Amino acid sequence: MSGPDIDVVSTPLRRIFTARVFWLIVLTLFGVATSTFVAQQEEILAEAIVLAAFIAPIIDMGGNTGSQASTLVIRAMALGRVQLRLRDFLFILKRDFPVAVAMGLIIGVLEAVLAFLSKGVGADILLVVGLAMLAVTITGSLIGVGLPFIARRLGLDPATLSGPTITSIMDLLGIMIYFGLAYVFLGHLLE
Repeated sequence: MSGPDIDVVSTPLRRIFTARVFWLIVLTLFGVATSTFVAQQEEILAEAIVLAAFIAPIIDMGGNTGSQASTLVIRAMALGRVQLRLRDFLFILKRDFPVAVAMGLIIGVLEAVLAFLSKGVGADILLVVGLAMLAVTITGSLIGVGLPFIARRLGLDPATLSGPTITSIMDLLGIMIYFGLAYVFLGHLLE
C-alpha cells in the first residue's frame, strides 16, 4: 500500500495502531490545555456558576459541526471531486461559510431558548450562550473544511486525524470563545 491513507481492511495493524495512537496522544495534550484553561475561569464561574452548565453543549457543537464538514470534504477527496489545490479549497470554503452561518444562527437561537426554558437564566447569560453557540458552530465548520486539506498537504491521512483533531481544537477554541464572551458580557459581575 502506498501513500498516507490507511485502509482498515489491508493496512497492517501496527501501522493502523501507530497512526491512530500518535494523534490520540497529541490530542490528550490539547485536553490538558483545555482543562487548565477552564480551571483558570474560577472567578467568572464563581459569579455565574450556571455558565458551567453550558460548557459541554457548546464545545460539543464545535466538534460536531467540524466533524460533519471534514467528513464531507474527505468523502469528496476520496471520490476525486476535490483535489489538493487552493482553488478547490476556496470553492469548498465559499460553499460552507453560508451554511455554517445559517446553522450557527439556528443552533444559537435554539440553545438560548432551551437555556431559558430549562434553566430560567437571564438575558445576559442567554446572550453569552447564544453568541458562543453561533461562533463555535461557524468556527468548527470552517476548521472542519480546512483540516483535511492541511492533512493532505502534510502527507497525512485526513481520516485518521480530522475528527479527533477537530474535536480537540474546538474544545479549546470553544472554551476560549465562550469565556471570552462571558467576560465581555458578564465582566461587570467581577467588579
